[in-house]
Amino acid sequence: MVRAVLKSYRKNILREMKDNLSRMVSLFGIVALGVMMLTGLMSFAPSMRIAGQKYYVQQNVFDLRVLSTLGLSEEDITAIAAVDGVRAVEAVKYQDVEAQWQGREDTTVVRLQQLPADPEADTDENMNRLVLLSGRMPQAPGECVVHTMGYDDPVELGSAIELPADTENVSRKQFTVVGTVQDPLHFSTDKESSTAGDGQLDCILFVPEGTLTADYYTLCYIKTENAGQYDNFSDEYQAAVDAVADKVEAISSARCEVRRADLIDDANAKLSDARAEYDSQKAEAERQFAEAEQQLNDAQAQLDSAQAQLEDGEAQLARQKKALPGTMQSGADTLVSSEEQVLEFEDQLQQIELLVNLKKVADPLLGYAETALNNAQKALDEAEPADEEYTDLQDALDKAKDAYDNINGQLQGYQAQLDAGKQQMYAQGLISSPSLGNEQLVTEAKAALRKMKLQLMQGQLQLTTGTATAYTEFDAARQKLDDGWQEYNDGVQKLADSRTEYETQKADAEQKLADGLAQLNDAEEQMSQIKNGEWYVLDRGSTMSMVTWEQYADRMDAIARVFPVFFFLVAALVATTTMTRMVDENRLQMGTLKALGYSNAKIAGKYLFYALSASVLGSIAGMVVGFIVFPLIIWYAYQMIFSMPTFHLHFYPGMAAASVAISAAVIGLATWSACRASLKEKTAALLLPRAPVAGKRIFLEYITPVWKHMSFSQKTTARNLFRYKKRFFMTVLGVAGCTALLLIGFGIQDSILPIVQKQSGELTHNDLTISLSDEKALTMENGLADALNSNSAVNSWGAFYVKSTTIYNDAGESASVSVVGAEDDARMTEYVTFRTRVGHEAIPFDDSSVILTEKTALNLGLEVGDTVYVEDPDGQRVPLTLTGITENYMFTRLYVSDAQLKALVGSSPAWNTVYGLTGCSSEAEYHTLRTKLLGCNYISSVSFTEDTTSMFDNLIVSLNYVVILVIVCAAALAAVVLYNLISVNLAERKKELATIKVLGFHDKEVYRYIFREIKLLSLIGSGVGLLLGIPLHKFIILTVEMDQLMFIRSIAPSSYLLAVALTMLFTLVVCFVMRRHVKRISMVESMKAPE
Repeated sequence: MVRAVLKSYRKNILREMKDNLSRMVSLFGIVALGVMMLTGLMSFAPSMRIAGQKYYVQQNVFDLRVLSTLGLSEEDITAIAAVDGVRAVEAVKYQDVEAQWQGREDTTVVRLQQLPADPEADTDENMNRLVLLSGRMPQAPGECVVHTMGYDDPVELGSAIELPADTENVSRKQFTVVGTVQDPLHFSTDKESSTAGDGQLDCILFVPEGTLTADYYTLCYIKTENAGQYDNFSDEYQAAVDAVADKVEAISSARCEVRRADLIDDANAKLSDARAEYDSQKAEAERQFAEAEQQLNDAQAQLDSAQAQLEDGEAQLARQKKALPGTMQSGADTLVSSEEQVLEFEDQLQQIELLVNLKKVADPLLGYAETALNNAQKALDEAEPADEEYTDLQDALDKAKDAYDNINGQLQGYQAQLDAGKQQMYAQGLISSPSLGNEQLVTEAKAALRKMKLQLMQGQLQLTTGTATAYTEFDAARQKLDDGWQEYNDGVQKLADSRTEYETQKADAEQKLADGLAQLNDAEEQMSQIKNGEWYVLDRGSTMSMVTWEQYADRMDAIARVFPVFFFLVAALVATTTMTRMVDENRLQMGTLKALGYSNAKIAGKYLFYALSASVLGSIAGMVVGFIVFPLIIWYAYQMIFSMPTFHLHFYPGMAAASVAISAAVIGLATWSACRASLKEKTAALLLPRAPVAGKRIFLEYITPVWKHMSFSQKTTARNLFRYKKRFFMTVLGVAGCTALLLIGFGIQDSILPIVQKQSGELTHNDLTISLSDEKALTMENGLADALNSNSAVNSWGAFYVKSTTIYNDAGESASVSVVGAEDDARMTEYVTFRTRVGHEAIPFDDSSVILTEKTALNLGLEVGDTVYVEDPDGQRVPLTLTGITENYMFTRLYVSDAQLKALVGSSPAWNTVYGLTGCSSEAEYHTLRTKLLGCNYISSVSFTEDTTSMFDNLIVSLNYVVILVIVCAAALAAVVLYNLISVNLAERKKELATIKVLGFHDKEVYRYIFREIKLLSLIGSGVGLLLGIPLHKFIILTVEMDQLMFIRSIAPSSYLLAVALTMLFTLVVCFVMRRHVKRISMVESMKAPE
């Protein structure tokens, strides 16, 4: 009998589950979503910490690192190793340089970091062991492995990189990549600044030991004694590390003094050598200057001599040209004269020839005359005077004498002329002797005449050809002079060029000497100003990747503490509604079972089994998705930022058990509460239907004008809404929970996504930040100030004081902020907009201004007019009165006027930062400007707003993925909850719907009758959800905010519309789906349904 009863009981339970399968599925879905959110969000942060812990241990990541402003010596490393609590130390050398990959035109900024002797040794001293991704570790000089920073493209194996020829402290200038690695200190997409190149580190080259030749170490990594036994993310680990850090800092002062003394001694020795070398170079330069001067002077003298010669040649040529016409005329006159002489001589020769011929004729005549005279004389002598013939003979003798005298006189005249001609011709050099015979005279005269004619002909020829020759010679002389002038001018130009080159080289040499002297003087001044230096003892919190990893884990923890709670609250509400309605529907069965003798526990167990089955199955499904799918989706988003090879999915039994227990407890308590309320009634009461709710006039009925104008269906809907208050509130609250979750999801997006744009677009306006190692950068000649003023890309700039410090409120609570003051207060208001977040009221900035960012003010509970205590450089707390609290979202700042700054740090603040506004619009322009500014002295880093915001962009994008996932889950929950609420609403109103069908309502009228009410309830629930979502959104934002970020506290109007629109969309879709159920309601069966 008992077995039969139990069997019947079990069948009844199974039948009940089958008949109410849709309810069970909805409970299953609600629980699955709740458990999925709980396990998915809560398991991710522990998995991140487990992965981080394993990675840090596996790669032997440092606990502390020590950097010094003066570098670390071997003695410093030994002293650190001797500190109590230090288990191992690793001294590291690195330096940043600008290099070039072979085959590429652009340069890249690389960090050369020296590896230990055995980079794969499993020892405590081998810290931060590299993760080999491809290839092999370097084995020979000139080989390297490379870690690429951020999103830069990976480097191919075999690639070669060239360092500049003037790179110091490096044994080689070319390296070949033999492997790619991941530096365990850079496992995120973080960028690191550098003083080389464009100021952004592109990659790290790990090179073999001995490659870097500097005589000091850049930093020292430390492993502590006791920290390894603790979880790396625990407070115990941090306490152990801090204890050792305090001991290391305790020796820093003494070690810095020793280091300073050593540096001064080394600097003195090097300075003496440098001065000696400078003097030698100066003497050599002066000698070369003197030689060059002498060579230039010699060249000038040669040019002067050449110029004088050319000028003489020009004068001579001019004289010859000027004399040429006279010479030609003189030659012509001479030829004319010679021709006249020839003609005269020819006449004279003719006369001589005539005289000679006459003499030749006269000589015989004279002989004849003499003979005749002699004969006459003889005849006369023989005659007698008395002879008659005597007188005739006397006459004949006289005639003969007269004839003889006449002929003889003529002959003597001829001879006298011939003798005169001889003398003349002899005097002229025409004949050889004045005593020549007449025949010889004629012969030689003819020869002389021929010679004179020949000379005349030659003179004529020479006169004719001499003119042409003269002009030809003039042209040749002119060309020679021109060539000489050209050579002279070339010499002058060459000399001028040589002198210019000499002056340039001399100026360069003098400048180099001056620079060298200035460097010596600067070195001497710097040596005299060498301070004791400072050690920076830093833990892992100084490594961006590790900090970001922990912050992301903390954010996930914060989200996991909030959202699952809301999901379970909504699930509990809906589960209570579902099970209460189910229990009410089964009053008759419960009464029958109770009448048959079943105990209350047995009867309630039936419904508990039903609810817990849905809860357990939903928990299992939720855990599958929560422990596997959810983390994979989130990790997919996080992989855009992190490269963590040790990250794996984990199953947490405790978390799984807790999720099952919580879901079972929520559903179980809701079911037990519903059963307990019904089982309190007597058996007879349970066997009767529940009395219907008494009809009452609703509020709208008292507003007669409104009520009169409402249709019958509208009045019925209004009465149903307010008559069944329990159903009203359960439905409204269920829908409100869904709308609130959707609003929270969209609101978080509104609070996160616009941060960067709002901060950089509305609140801060400078896009250039330059960190200075010394304020001399602003005062030195051709320094940073000149570079900024002369660069057209820089619109404006100003000097600022920026220093991290601690501020306190009256209660002693503290916060870290950066004090910001401007040399010119006008620059402060140009680059920063001071306004309140609520109302955007402008905050004045004057001499008394002390303005704090809102996030810090809220954390410390400060208001305008309160006193804030600022720690000055000496560690003293200086009281200042807050004059404003400004809207700000990124970083924490305390803005002070120049007067307040001087009161805080002294009359002469060290301006260590430059803010500027540029006109750069492209990456190339930013790169060019960064490179130029980094070339100035005393520049630590150059960054742009783009660099800062990119880091937050990555964070925001990854958080947005999580938010989107939450929105999707909230939407799914909303759909399930609405489906469940509407299905319950329809189920409990089957008899009512059947009644109006019997009364002749068409299907469309029935739809309008029931679904209008549901839509109104959903709309009311959406409104309530918006009211609930606003404070919940604020609570979540305050929970997940980071120290350096303040999320936007307001929700965009579009998010309100989206939340309501999605809720109503799900309502319409569910209503459309439920039409089939309404249509299938049987009028006969439904009339039997209990109320």
